[in-house]
Amino acid sequence: MAARRVRFGAETREALAKVYAAARQPVWLVGGSIRDAALGRGLADLDLACADARALAAQLARAFKGTLVTLDEENAVYRLVLPPARGKELKQIDVAGLQGKTILEDLARRDFTVNAVALALTANLPAALPETAFLDPRNGLKDLADGVVRAEIEQNLTDDPLRLLRAFRIAAQIGLSIDAKTLKAIRRRSRLIQEPAPERVASELLMLLAVPGASSWLRTLDEHGLLTALFPELEPSRRCAEDYYGPGGVLTHTLEVCARVDFLLTNLRSIYPAIAGDLEKHFVERGGAPFRALLLLAALLHDVAKPETAKKIGGRLRFFEHDTKGAAAAEIILRRLRLSREQIDTASAIVRQHLRPGHLAAGGPLTERAAYRFFRDLGADAPGLLIVCWGDHASYLPETRLKRLLKTATAASKRSDLSRLKPEDARKTVHHLQLVTELLRRWRDLSRAPAPERLLDGRDVMKALKIPPGPRIGELLERVREAQAEGEIKDRDGALALISRLK
Repeated sequence: MAARRVRFGAETREALAKVYAAARQPVWLVGGSIRDAALGRGLADLDLACADARALAAQLARAFKGTLVTLDEENAVYRLVLPPARGKELKQIDVAGLQGKTILEDLARRDFTVNAVALALTANLPAALPETAFLDPRNGLKDLADGVVRAEIEQNLTDDPLRLLRAFRIAAQIGLSIDAKTLKAIRRRSRLIQEPAPERVASELLMLLAVPGASSWLRTLDEHGLLTALFPELEPSRRCAEDYYGPGGVLTHTLEVCARVDFLLTNLRSIYPAIAGDLEKHFVERGGAPFRALLLLAALLHDVAKPETAKKIGGRLRFFEHDTKGAAAAEIILRRLRLSREQIDTASAIVRQHLRPGHLAAGGPLTERAAYRFFRDLGADAPGLLIVCWGDHASYLPETRLKRLLKTATAASKRSDLSRLKPEDARKTVHHLQLVTELLRRWRDLSRAPAPERLLDGRDVMKALKIPPGPRIGELLERVREAQAEGEIKDRDGALALISRLK
């Protein structure tokens, strides 16, 4: 069998040659850069290691005319953000000081074998290198070829517990598995994940959840103790409502909801071909792939307050106010992770309002007024809420049956006869999904439509009714907007007539 070769593109070789020319010390390409090149991926960033990282970072900032950022002064870690250039894949260069006296000591301290590989820079790097050209004391290239994330030096997990979570993020991003011994080591140390800085934990978690298929990794996190180490508030869910949800109780349901949200987002273009483009554009404007991660976080926390609100009434288990109490809990949890104010507000709004589409479905045909109030109250959070609600309702159907019923579930309710669908719970689920579908379509239409003409302002109301400023003005203007949305009024005269009647 021919020896495997690692290939580097022209842009990468040009950048590394520039690094070598600017450096006045030995420099190694390390870690993720080699891992990604070995997998045949393009490199958007370079990871470098050297004895004097500060000096090299300053030299590269001048050579590349980039912006230098200090990531960790104590451990000498710097980032050079490169000037944007059309057609260029390379975005940044990370420079770190050697962890130890030599590069071999540095590689011994790295988290996983697939990241413990180095290449000494030279003036002219060939386009393809044999594996023998790399320093690979822990057989990382073999593990990479075998598709395995392995931490054969378990102490490295203890030295930086963030690596407990990073193992799952790396495996998810590049399609690897985690070897059994490493999983056991992670389980034994799972509580240590609470030690790293919250910002570092959140960064790893959001990168993991941004990967399509991340919901299956949430299950693996739970199986190995990390999920409830990260979110202790979820542990009571495991023992709540087991007679209804089965073993694992509410937590089992929660993970099913995450799986359905993941399924919908991954297959959005085939499930909602007419709406997907608008939804994707909306999510890109609100944060792109990380927004996908935020929706999974909201799904993970949507029922967090069910255990504390669970009460049996007439033999039936009820969870009154679990939406509002859950929103408060979600805010505390996400604040602990140091998420941004906007991220916290979005996720908590979804948790607070996640029952609303279900209530609309139970109330008969969707009225113009109900739809108007829904979008008025949710604003830009409406599409994300609807995605999570779709996952919540879809979780009550096994995935195989859900796929068979997708055509009906995404059809207009007026055109569907659900009377033959058995059992009754399945009819209810499909009806709820149809309501979510209807709201998604209305959102699409609203997002494309021009803003409605403003028929009146506060001065018009005060003049027409001869009343002073006050909260009543806003109430009347809102009623005008509602009536306008419903088609009840179409012009200024109609608006004036309406407020006269409401006076």
